[in-house]
Amino acid sequence: MPTELDVHQVLRSFAQRNKLSVIDFRVFMAAVQRQAKNYDQTNVFYRDLALHPETILVPRLFQLAREKSLSLMSTGNQIDRIFLPEAFTEPVLAEYRRIEENPEIPFPDEDALKISVPGEWIQPVSIETDLPALIDFEGDRPALIYKLTFPEGLKHMLVLAVAVGDKLLEYAVLKLRHYLRKGANKDYIQQRMVGAFGGKEMLLKDTMTTVLIKPFEAIQEMRQGKSDFTYPFWAYLSSAIKKDLSGKGDPTPDDVAAFQSAFIVDVYNNYFKSKTQRHQEREDAFKALGVSLRKAPYLYTIQEIIDFRDSQGRPLLGKYTREELEEWIHDETTNAPEGVLPELLVLNTGQGRTQLIAKDRFLQYVVKGLHDGRSAIKPYIVREWRAILYDFGSTDAMESDDAFRAELSERLAANSPVLAAALGSGYCPAIYAESRGSKDIPADLDRYFGGGHLAPLDTLLNLDRKSLLTDVRMLLPFWYTVPVLSWFIGIFKRSSKRKADQRKAVKKAIDGGLEQEGSQGASKAGQANNRAAEFSQMAKKAERRFLPEGYGVDEYLQLLESRWNNILDLRAKANLREDVNSLVRDYLRGILRSMKPAGFTPERVEMMAANLADTSNLLKIRNHAALEEYIRLYMVKLLKR
Repeated sequence: MPTELDVHQVLRSFAQRNKLSVIDFRVFMAAVQRQAKNYDQTNVFYRDLALHPETILVPRLFQLAREKSLSLMSTGNQIDRIFLPEAFTEPVLAEYRRIEENPEIPFPDEDALKISVPGEWIQPVSIETDLPALIDFEGDRPALIYKLTFPEGLKHMLVLAVAVGDKLLEYAVLKLRHYLRKGANKDYIQQRMVGAFGGKEMLLKDTMTTVLIKPFEAIQEMRQGKSDFTYPFWAYLSSAIKKDLSGKGDPTPDDVAAFQSAFIVDVYNNYFKSKTQRHQEREDAFKALGVSLRKAPYLYTIQEIIDFRDSQGRPLLGKYTREELEEWIHDETTNAPEGVLPELLVLNTGQGRTQLIAKDRFLQYVVKGLHDGRSAIKPYIVREWRAILYDFGSTDAMESDDAFRAELSERLAANSPVLAAALGSGYCPAIYAESRGSKDIPADLDRYFGGGHLAPLDTLLNLDRKSLLTDVRMLLPFWYTVPVLSWFIGIFKRSSKRKADQRKAVKKAIDGGLEQEGSQGASKAGQANNRAAEFSQMAKKAERRFLPEGYGVDEYLQLLESRWNNILDLRAKANLREDVNSLVRDYLRGILRSMKPAGFTPERVEMMAANLADTSNLLKIRNHAALEEYIRLYMVKLLKR
């Protein structure tokens, strides 16, 4: 059972059937009433509509009027006529169709069309201040018809709102063409423009001819801005025509239309010129962005990319919007032919963080990272293996290639987690296969990335287990190389080690027995353990204060070191880091003798780090703030379990 009538649809059907755009309300109401009587009168809705149609139609018509779907004219308290939008848009559209056929017809206004457009369907628009914002207006336009107003006392004109996007410019250019074709106007205006285009007389002549013969091609040139000559030409043309017409005391309708058109063309010309400049500026900014992405250190977070600047130090963000940047990154990281990686790669660097790197810099980054990683990892292995061999011990990593590679993997993940992520991404073999044979890719990389797979980590780091073990053995005293002598010394050391282990076992048993007997108080070792645990708890609290979210302690220490330790020589760089670490350990060891665990607060740590950083030895380091932050976090790391 119907309870509601779609009055707008019924009205539209009635208007279409009777070919009307202005409808007498009483005639429409009678038609609805007759139609309702043809339906079942036992239905309350149809009976009410047949007996009292105005009670249903009037409220809905007023609602449609508020929605600007129609306009009402009332006499007293009664609706007299209903106006559909076509009652006003059709006369305007018909007039512009006439202009297309006959350019002598002037632009229309209310007087010429003998219409009075309701206020809700017409919007005054200043040609100089309002029109530029309406050219590429997105969404539903606020009015059906624009009333364009001009300076210098020119009469206004009406234009359909939907025509402002493209057709209005065409009408204006056709009017200017009509003006130039009359009499000697073309030669006169062209002569006035020659002074502004010295040395480009032929180009000026050809462009003027295009306007006269192929006006729509000239309009397309303005929209696209392919030539540097286009925008100056239209600017000087409209200016010359305005100067010519402004001096006429009694302008003809053709003169008025040409004057109006000169203003319109000038607005569109400036709009497209500005749009083209913004587009070019945006393209240049993205090119600069691409260049910056290919500079060391090659890996960048989204926030770092947002902060990129051009060669003059100005932010790139602003020349493109944040949305345009995100769209560019999405395209660069996803668009690629089948079987080829995109130009920008996303690298998951752990703990939910991602970084971007240009594909053509990926292998360069990895090769450099492997070189640096080898320089950092090899000394640690040498020292550790030397200590083990000195005690005539051994490890699986010394005896097995698989165990050695596993140890290298652990050390690389701890020392260079980002490089480990880059190697684990699987990009290297694919990129090498794409760029193989390029002059930028050394041929010797085939042993690392060739064959569609990544070489083992010992090959990548150029660390051969057997050669490394031989080198370590050469660092031992000479008698370790004498078989018989080294055998006797080994027996002696192993015997000493067994005795030491036995003493430890006895001591542990005694300590355990004392605990079982319920001796009063804790042993000194227990006290030390309790004290260490308390310091560890305080260090964990301080860590939450000093460690940024998303970072591990070792990872952030490495980042801080890169800021204050700028020595290029890798051996000297490692020595400086170890000297600073030793200084911190010695300083902290002396302080902790008299400090209570509760005193290890973030504020106390900051004070200790500041005091240590201000010593004469460390004052020589340039980035003092990063050094001080490094010392704070390293103290926390030493005490945290």
